[in-house]
Amino acid sequence: MKPNESLNRLIRQFLVHSYLYYRLDESLISDQQFDEVSQKLREGLALNYADANLTFKEHLGSASSSEASGYFISNYPAEIISLALHLLYQYRFKNVMSFSTFLSRYGYSTKTKIPSVK
Repeated sequence: MKPNESLNRLIRQFLVHSYLYYRLDESLISDQQFDEVSQKLREGLALNYADANLTFKEHLGSASSSEASGYFISNYPAEIISLALHLLYQYRFKNVMSFSTFLSRYGYSTKTKIPSVK
Protein backbone atom coordinates (compact mmCIF):
# COMPACT_ATOMS: atom_id res chain seq x y z
CA MET A 1 0.00 0.00 0.00
CA LYS A 2 1.30 3.43 -0.91
CA PRO A 3 1.82 5.94 1.93
CA ASN A 4 -0.91 8.24 0.61
CA GLU A 5 -3.40 5.37 0.39
CA SER A 6 -2.75 4.52 4.03
CA LEU A 7 -3.04 8.16 5.08
CA ASN A 8 -6.22 8.67 3.05
CA ARG A 9 -7.68 5.59 4.76
CA LEU A 10 -6.80 7.05 8.17
CA ILE A 11 -8.37 10.38 7.22
CA ARG A 12 -11.61 8.65 6.22
CA GLN A 13 -11.60 6.52 9.35
CA PHE A 14 -11.00 9.57 11.54
CA LEU A 15 -13.78 11.56 9.85
CA VAL A 16 -16.31 8.70 9.89
CA HIS A 17 -15.82 7.98 13.57
CA SER A 18 -15.77 11.69 14.42
CA TYR A 19 -19.07 12.12 12.62
CA LEU A 20 -20.61 9.15 14.43
CA TYR A 21 -19.43 10.35 17.83
CA TYR A 22 -19.81 14.12 17.62
CA ARG A 23 -22.86 14.42 15.35
CA LEU A 24 -24.86 11.25 16.06
CA ASP A 25 -23.71 10.47 19.61
CA GLU A 26 -22.81 6.94 18.52
CA SER A 27 -19.54 5.07 18.82
CA LEU A 28 -18.46 1.89 17.08
CA ILE A 29 -14.88 1.90 18.34
CA SER A 30 -13.42 2.48 21.80
CA ASP A 31 -11.86 5.75 22.87
CA GLN A 32 -8.50 3.98 22.88
CA GLN A 33 -8.97 2.85 19.26
CA PHE A 34 -9.97 6.37 18.24
CA ASP A 35 -6.90 7.76 20.00
CA GLU A 36 -4.72 5.28 18.09
CA VAL A 37 -6.25 6.33 14.77
CA SER A 38 -5.75 9.99 15.72
CA GLN A 39 -2.11 9.39 16.67
CA LYS A 40 -1.35 7.56 13.41
CA LEU A 41 -3.10 10.31 11.48
CA ARG A 42 -1.13 13.06 13.24
CA GLU A 43 2.12 11.23 12.50
CA GLY A 44 1.17 10.70 8.86
CA LEU A 45 0.10 14.31 8.41
CA ALA A 46 3.33 15.56 9.96
CA LEU A 47 5.22 13.74 7.21
CA ASN A 48 2.85 14.31 4.27
CA TYR A 49 0.66 17.35 4.99
CA ALA A 50 1.89 19.36 2.02
CA ASP A 51 0.80 16.56 -0.34
CA ALA A 52 -2.11 17.83 -2.44
CA ASN A 53 -3.40 14.29 -3.05
CA LEU A 54 -4.80 13.80 0.44
CA THR A 55 -8.55 13.38 0.27
CA PHE A 56 -10.66 15.44 2.69
CA LYS A 57 -7.58 17.10 4.20
CA GLU A 58 -9.46 20.39 4.40
CA HIS A 59 -12.10 18.82 6.70
CA LEU A 60 -9.73 17.61 9.40
CA GLY A 61 -10.02 20.56 11.73
CA SER A 62 -7.72 20.01 14.73
CA ALA A 63 -6.70 16.49 13.72
CA SER A 64 -3.14 17.59 13.14
CA SER A 65 -2.78 19.12 16.60
CA SER A 66 -1.54 17.21 19.61
CA GLU A 67 -5.09 16.91 20.94
CA ALA A 68 -6.75 15.53 17.82
CA SER A 69 -10.50 15.71 17.95
CA GLY A 70 -13.33 15.84 15.48
CA TYR A 71 -15.32 18.05 17.83
CA PHE A 72 -14.69 21.23 15.89
CA ILE A 73 -15.33 19.82 12.42
CA SER A 74 -18.25 21.83 11.12
CA ASN A 75 -18.66 20.42 7.62
CA TYR A 76 -18.50 16.73 6.77
CA PRO A 77 -18.40 15.61 3.13
CA ALA A 78 -21.47 13.70 1.90
CA GLU A 79 -19.30 10.62 1.27
CA ILE A 80 -18.21 10.56 4.93
CA ILE A 81 -21.78 10.98 6.19
CA SER A 82 -22.95 8.18 3.91
CA LEU A 83 -20.13 5.86 5.03
CA ALA A 84 -20.83 6.62 8.69
CA LEU A 85 -24.56 5.98 8.37
CA HIS A 86 -24.08 2.73 6.45
CA LEU A 87 -21.50 1.50 8.93
CA LEU A 88 -23.72 2.33 11.91
CA TYR A 89 -26.71 0.66 10.29
CA GLN A 90 -24.76 -2.52 9.51
CA TYR A 91 -23.33 -2.82 13.01
CA ARG A 92 -26.26 -1.72 15.16
CA PHE A 93 -29.60 -1.57 13.38
CA LYS A 94 -29.65 -3.98 10.44
CA ASN A 95 -31.63 -6.63 12.32
CA VAL A 96 -33.84 -4.12 14.10
CA MET A 97 -35.32 -1.83 11.44
CA SER A 98 -35.34 -1.02 7.75
CA PHE A 99 -32.70 1.29 6.36
CA SER A 100 -35.33 3.94 5.56
CA THR A 101 -36.59 3.90 9.15
CA PHE A 102 -33.01 4.09 10.41
CA LEU A 103 -32.24 7.09 8.20
CA SER A 104 -35.36 8.94 9.28
CA ARG A 105 -34.34 8.42 12.90
CA TYR A 106 -31.31 10.61 12.20
CA GLY A 107 -33.09 13.12 9.99
CA TYR A 108 -32.13 11.67 6.62
CA SER A 109 -34.13 9.97 3.89
CA THR A 110 -33.55 8.00 0.75
CA LYS A 111 -34.37 9.73 -2.46
CA THR A 112 -35.82 7.48 -5.08
CA LYS A 113 -37.46 8.60 -8.26
CA ILE A 114 -39.95 6.39 -9.95
CA PRO A 115 -39.75 6.86 -13.70
CA SER A 116 -42.99 8.13 -15.19
CA VAL A 117 -44.60 6.01 -17.85
CA LYS A 118 -46.07 7.87 -20.81
